[in-house]
Amino acid sequence: MKKSIILILLLISHLFVNAQTQPGKQIEDAKFQIVKATVEFLASDKETFKEVKEATCSNCKTYEELIAYVSRNKIKKADELIKEWRSIKIDTTFTNWNKSLIQFRDRVITDISSGAKSKRKQLASYQSYSKNIDSIISEVSIAEPISAVTETPDEPDSIDSTQVIEETNETIVKVPEQESYFDFLPNISKDMYYVIIFLLLAIIAFLAWMFNNRNKVLQNRVNSLERKLAKVENTDRQSKNASSDLKNINQKLKNAEKEIAVLQENLKTEVERNQRLSAVPKIEKPLVQMPVLTSSPVTKYARYADQGDGFSIQELLDEDDSETIFELNISSPNSATFKISGNPNAQRYALSNSPYFLGKTSQYDTFPSGNSLINTDIPGELKLQGNKWLIIKPAQISFI
Repeated sequence: MKKSIILILLLISHLFVNAQTQPGKQIEDAKFQIVKATVEFLASDKETFKEVKEATCSNCKTYEELIAYVSRNKIKKADELIKEWRSIKIDTTFTNWNKSLIQFRDRVITDISSGAKSKRKQLASYQSYSKNIDSIISEVSIAEPISAVTETPDEPDSIDSTQVIEETNETIVKVPEQESYFDFLPNISKDMYYVIIFLLLAIIAFLAWMFNNRNKVLQNRVNSLERKLAKVENTDRQSKNASSDLKNINQKLKNAEKEIAVLQENLKTEVERNQRLSAVPKIEKPLVQMPVLTSSPVTKYARYADQGDGFSIQELLDEDDSETIFELNISSPNSATFKISGNPNAQRYALSNSPYFLGKTSQYDTFPSGNSLINTDIPGELKLQGNKWLIIKPAQISFI
């Protein structure tokens, strides 16, 4: 498909160039150059046309541009002459074109330098003008058409050839050329080959430019897809991180729910204990008889420091159980010591809510775990104050 397009372009360019070099085109170009040279000669007549600013019209390629040049430089009536000269027909046949161009040249010279205008022939620029238009005519080269083709008789030592007999004295002998793959193309001149090569290079450059732009578009699309892929990967990574964070939060929530359940259980236990205490009738001035001390100390048990800063005498028990966290040793009527009970069940009960049960009664440096054991390093000290044993020195404990 691409080869077919290139061949078509070659044919079109050849036909176009060939059309541009036909005899009629050369003659019309020569006619225009004669008119242009004549207008520029008129511009040199400073005495008649005093407002001329441009000596030549170097960029003029058409009659319209010549008329615009005349108008700019105020060369009066020259536009009418251009239109008149343009309308004159030139004979383009091979036998008459030269004569017709010479007649046109003489007509133009007559129009600008006859009668009262003959003084223009005395201008310094007239001789160069005259030589210029003569050279324009002489540069026209029209190939003589073939008038007859004859075949020479066969001779022993000669080759086949065709002879072209012309009206001129020259005889052109054409030797048959070797067949080529491009014989179907019209014959073109060397200059036309250069034009075709230039067109091919222009087409190749255009195709290269087009492919380069297409590659840039494709590269931009690839870059866009890579950016989108990176964004998707980043989103996926963020989603995984969010999922991991959500799992951690769920785990923390479960742990918090367990702690809340323990607190609720402790609260329930405390409410029940308070209900038991409220059921005991109040004594306006309870008379508590202190036990008579013998030679050995008296041991009592308490579930917790019900007075906050001490233990009520009414709440002290004679025997321990799974909820009696504290063990009191009364050594005198007014003083006693206390420690954490060694009962494992009571210790587990204390650790179920250590800040509540141990916070005001004990001092410790580390926090316990669920499986810790409580060891009393230094017993706490108590002093009897009214109906309670007041804590004057907390117990020093540790967890193992």
